[in-house]
Amino acid sequence: MNNTLNISEIFCSFQGESTLVGRNTLFIRTSSCNLSCSMCDTRYSFKDKIQIKIQDICKIIKTVGYKYICITGGEPLLQTKEINELIKAILPMGVIISIETNGSLPINKINKKVKRVLDVKTPSTNEEGSFLLSNLKELTKNDEIKFFISNRKDFDYAINFINRYKPKGAILFSPNLKNKELTKNISNWILASGKDIVFQPQLHKLIKENPIYIIDPKH
Repeated sequence: MNNTLNISEIFCSFQGESTLVGRNTLFIRTSSCNLSCSMCDTRYSFKDKIQIKIQDICKIIKTVGYKYICITGGEPLLQTKEINELIKAILPMGVIISIETNGSLPINKINKKVKRVLDVKTPSTNEEGSFLLSNLKELTKNDEIKFFISNRKDFDYAINFINRYKPKGAILFSPNLKNKELTKNISNWILASGKDIVFQPQLHKLIKENPIYIIDPKH
């Protein structure tokens, strides 16, 4: 196992998104991204990077001892070969792995034992239409689809997407927390829609998390 992974940071915190929200999780944030979303709060990861051997990441995971591992970005699937090697190495540890991707790259090579959380970019992100529709046939009930909602247009876009494609797995709506009134409205819109949607305010922003950094090139 000689491959290296380009990462931005490795840290411990609570999972703020997905149906694993609230779990104490070890995050592996990869560097670089192929999109530039308007609401992105991790742009530093596009440039801040170090190379770390996958075997050294495995040692960190064993030392920390957390049950939940989240591979996030940036965009992890820009390094699919290396990510797969990491997943292969850590699955036997008995951990639960999730991977967060922007939905624009193929997920078909990612082990289906991993919870794959895909974004569908709404109009306010300025990356509308970036979602790779062929990913829909790869989804399982273990996977999740997430929409970031900043306004009614985003909400309607997401509902239309759900109605048209009927994706497998959990569906999550994350409100733009900068607008408190909007957050209240979105909860009402979801209830009125009758859809099986997980209302998912980003916990890490609500609690103003203070991560425990293991590798942090920013400092």
